[in-house]
Amino acid sequence: RTDTARWGHQVWLHLSRSLLIDSRETQTLAFHVVLLALAMVTLGVSIPDARFFLKTGLLILLLALVQSVAAQRLFGGEERHVAWREASVSSLIQVVFAFVGKDIASLMEITLTSFVFVFAYWDYAGTYASAFDMYEVGFATTYAFWGFNHVLAICFPPSAAMLLSVVFSFMSFLMSGLRPPAAEIMPALHGYGKLVLLASPVRWALTNWLFHHVASGAALTLSPVAKAVAEQRFRERGFSLEDLPMPPNRSINERWSQGSGWVSSSGQLFLLGFLFRFLAVTLLLFTSSANASGGQLSLGEMSMAKSRVMKGCLVIFLTFFSAMCIALLGRTW
Repeated sequence: RTDTARWGHQVWLHLSRSLLIDSRETQTLAFHVVLLALAMVTLGVSIPDARFFLKTGLLILLLALVQSVAAQRLFGGEERHVAWREASVSSLIQVVFAFVGKDIASLMEITLTSFVFVFAYWDYAGTYASAFDMYEVGFATTYAFWGFNHVLAICFPPSAAMLLSVVFSFMSFLMSGLRPPAAEIMPALHGYGKLVLLASPVRWALTNWLFHHVASGAALTLSPVAKAVAEQRFRERGFSLEDLPMPPNRSINERWSQGSGWVSSSGQLFLLGFLFRFLAVTLLLFTSSANASGGQLSLGEMSMAKSRVMKGCLVIFLTFFSAMCIALLGRTW
């Protein structure tokens, strides 16, 4: 037990342990990196630049699928059972420190993946966005998808978690707002359709990428005829060149509802990643305490009835808290 150590030292211990494990799994890391590079190059070569929107959307989808496999190593499989065993011999705060340490260690792999993503694809991207812009979008997208896969790896067995990660990646791609356009999805389900768009990392990544694509200096030097042709193509997919530069007093909800899908920052993707990690650590506390008590009781409750009430309250809280946080993303600029 290390409960008496300072919290910074405890986080450092788990960070060091996670980095040590990663150093012994270099072959797995290399496989994921090579797989990502091959997927990016194959996509860049096989789809012409004329189909830019499809090419960019599929690129982000491939990134999500490959990283879903890599992300679930952190809390899924054997690591899932290790967390349960550690929770049975230590306090719940130790579980939080372990989560934070492992998550910080994962930033190294996310950084490496983002560099490979840029270097493998930038030459084939057919985009005016700079390499730094692509790196920013790739890092933020990977960070968000890793957070969601933490949730899946903690809550479900490996096979089910992998299946759900694939489903989420494809659903995120389908709800990217290209077809059908975001302006048609936003008012669906009595106005709650916007939550589907706001919860889609692919949507945020795509809109941010397209903004960098058209806001670069090279794109602004197009002739009036070329701009007119581009305007028609972009407007069909929920974007308008006439809305640039974006007015500072219109929120995301307003712009997307009016056919202006631009997003100038990747901050929303990081906020989405923070939300997923909050859900993941909360569910890790719940499942770890339940398994430490034999699989029934959770969060220190001493009876089955109280444990079930606690479980129900936790599910309700996380559901409404997640919906509120996602809705607040639509009020950002």
